[in-house]
Amino acid sequence: MGDHTEAISIDFDPEVISYSDLLDHFWQAHRCDRNNTSRQYMNAVFYQNDDQLQAATASLQAQAKLLGIDPSKVKTHILPVLEFTYAEGYHQKYYLTRHSEIRDFLSETYPDAKSLADSTVATRLNAYLGTGMEKDWKAFLAEIPSYGLPEDTQQRLTKAVEQKL
Repeated sequence: MGDHTEAISIDFDPEVISYSDLLDHFWQAHRCDRNNTSRQYMNAVFYQNDDQLQAATASLQAQAKLLGIDPSKVKTHILPVLEFTYAEGYHQKYYLTRHSEIRDFLSETYPDAKSLADSTVATRLNAYLGTGMEKDWKAFLAEIPSYGLPEDTQQRLTKAVEQKL
């Protein structure tokens, strides 16, 4: 497997969401008191500059306090971003693998792993179709026409979403 850690890279607009807000979302969905012994799946938060390092460290300490544990017991590493390598295409947008028609269309539209991973459309579809997070299905319905999906795929997706309302 090599000497790597599986991670996601998030491009964000700090005018829309801050690094600290992203850290808050991370800690809400993360068990920082459990250690994964393999480097491949280790718990980590990555930073790109001193400001992000300070924010990540402060958020770790706040999470430890919230859990009532000493910060030294937190098993999540705070590490600098050194290099990011995109996974192969079949590893991108995991939840879309359950929707082969959409996945096939996106794979034709975005033929390499990086372009698929960087696609806003693929990211939005993957998030709505796969995560357990709260979803604004009405907003998703309003977005569907802007995705450029084939008409029959768009209609099936719209019908499936309408059943959730």
